[in-house]
Amino acid sequence: MPSCLRVTVALSACVLAACASTSPPMAGAPADAPRLRAIDPPRISTDDDYVARVNREAQRRGLQVQWINPPVRRND
Repeated sequence: MPSCLRVTVALSACVLAACASTSPPMAGAPADAPRLRAIDPPRISTDDDYVARVNREAQRRGLQVQWINPPVRRND
């Protein structure tokens, strides 16, 4: 049993020493390092042409459309 305790203490000491010796990867980066440009998210807007066509056809048939999740179009 004492040998198991010794092994556990030795492994714990090694793990703590390994954790203490690591540093964050950006710690040594120069202050004036070039930064990456932020990527703009794609613009998403309602597909007004499609909504108008569906509403026009529904009105022609005597129906009324209530859009819960209107169709969207990506504007890239």
